[in-house]
Amino acid sequence: MSKKSNPPDEGTDKTNVLLDSQNTLLKELEKAKEQEACLIMIRGNPQGHRFFLNQKEMLIGREPTAEICISDQGISRRHAQITKEHEVVYLTDLGSSNGSFVNNRRLDPNEKVRLTKEDMVKLGGTILKFLPKGELEILFYGNLGSAAHTDRLTQIYNKGYLLEALEAEFKRARALHTDFSVIFFDLDHFKKINDTYGHDAGDLVLKEISQLIRTSHVRPKDLFARYGGEEFVILLYNTPGKAAQDIAERIRIGIETHPFIYENKRLPVTASLGVAEIQAGIEAAQTLLKKADQALYEAKNGGRNQVIFKG
Repeated sequence: MSKKSNPPDEGTDKTNVLLDSQNTLLKELEKAKEQEACLIMIRGNPQGHRFFLNQKEMLIGREPTAEICISDQGISRRHAQITKEHEVVYLTDLGSSNGSFVNNRRLDPNEKVRLTKEDMVKLGGTILKFLPKGELEILFYGNLGSAAHTDRLTQIYNKGYLLEALEAEFKRARALHTDFSVIFFDLDHFKKINDTYGHDAGDLVLKEISQLIRTSHVRPKDLFARYGGEEFVILLYNTPGKAAQDIAERIRIGIETHPFIYENKRLPVTASLGVAEIQAGIEAAQTLLKKADQALYEAKNGGRNQVIFKG
């Protein structure tokens, strides 16, 4: 006769899960303590890059020899300088042409200011976020470029990272009173391409569209991601709605005129696009995304292969 096993103790299981989570957090905190203070590329290229402030003096500028070299035409060759004094970090403007800004305040030439946690440093078109030594968030940004944030087929950002970036940029745009727009688009009758030519043809279209838009229609500072299936989203930093609408129209034309060739046959591919911009009445990032999605819905219902802007 077999022995009857006792049912698992639900309370013990929950305790074990909680202990595992606490142990993981403790390990992350210990790892974070080893991290130097850093400036994180919030807007610019490469987005998410961490510049660790591990020297007493570090030059910021376009000069190739600068310790923090940023390829941005709005930044002077010798734009600003970081200095560290007993783990306290300071930023000094070096008389740059376009100025250095900390939390939207322009520094006087040669003015030296102390940086504190989450200060936003704007140089030209680039925005850097300051995090002091030992902050857990430094580890999070270290993973932004990892495979976990990349769509395997198209090699652009995936939905998970898109939503993280959307939240962060929405809050930043509201705090700094800057323009911010979203393009939400999908491919017209994409199921018909898969049904007629096969899924390999559909994959080819998705990969080619991603390459086309990434290389010809979005700036390095913008974020382009696959939302799911044949749906894509572009976050346009410092871009008002009308300019975003113009970008969307160029994308629409680019897709319509691009020769998608599969087994010596040209595939008919078009897209419908919705555009929305941040406004005073929009209180959440998801609301902005939904507004762009609604515009996309109108574009599809209105005949497809068009751009609708929700102003």
